Amino acid sequence: MNTKKAAALFLAVLMAAVCTVPAYAAADSVYASYVIRSGSVRMTAHRGYSSVAPENTLPAFRLAGEYGFWGAECDISPTADGVWVIMHDNTVDRMTDGTGKVSELTFAEISALTIDAGSNVERFPDTRVPTLTAYLDVCKEYGMHPVIEIKNSAAVSDMPSLAALLSAREEKEMFTIITFESALAAEIKRLLPATPVYLLLGGVPAEQAGEAIRFAVQNGLDGVDFACVWDEDTVRQIRDAGLRTMVWTVDDVDTAERYYAMGVRDFTTNTLTPGKPQPGPGERFEWARRFVRLALERIFRPLEKLFARAC
Repeated sequence: MNTKKAAALFLAVLMAAVCTVPAYAAADSVYASYVIRSGSVRMTAHRGYSSVAPENTLPAFRLAGEYGFWGAECDISPTADGVWVIMHDNTVDRMTDGTGKVSELTFAEISALTIDAGSNVERFPDTRVPTLTAYLDVCKEYGMHPVIEIKNSAAVSDMPSLAALLSAREEKEMFTIITFESALAAEIKRLLPATPVYLLLGGVPAEQAGEAIRFAVQNGLDGVDFACVWDEDTVRQIRDAGLRTMVWTVDDVDTAERYYAMGVRDFTTNTLTPGKPQPGPGERFEWARRFVRLALERIFRPLEKLFARAC
């Protein structure tokens, strides 16, 4: 065995011994650590841990649970035959090997499709479009709070079936519902009065932000989940109206710190990894182990490839 091959073998053994990293821990993935300063901060993984696994899939939701997120956000729509499935877009085109509108496909047709896009998709073969029920089961397994966005492909007439599904779950006190659609927000709040419902607010003109806040108050909603383009004045308006605040999508520490200073304690993120405040010795060891593994992966993976090419 020549020197180059011996070196490559050594690196492979070293990685196996001290850097046994799950398949999803790719060197080119984003792993940012935001160590929160207070136990009041709640971090929600946007469409699951979507910077590591394909968005809105069971692997992304499981990874959110493994990395300690408070919540996992998902997007739901009903199929043509009334099954609630997880899909951000109105069509399956972007994320699967199929085409068509979610609302015009049956559950059988959608369940036959394979997810073929998203972060590290090649590492999650044969991944399918999950149902809302399967997502809730994963959240329950990890003790995560489901943050459920109702998409605009749903209608007010679909809300009773959604309310029935959610109210039948034993962990229903953990749910939060969000939506851009004011009519859907008002109806699901009427059907599930004990469930927190937030109106989503994007980068709209300031007067529309005011209208959204007034609508939320008039319809008994619990808060506003706003895009991270809004300033302190808007955050103050939301709070002065007696509403709670959530912010999306916070993907860097500076933005997180800025909204933290404004008093926001609910962050939705694609990339930030939650730190745990004042953990016990066991938790400190576990989180240190995870970050060391990821750091070693970044160091050794390129070297392993370099030596492999040289051999």
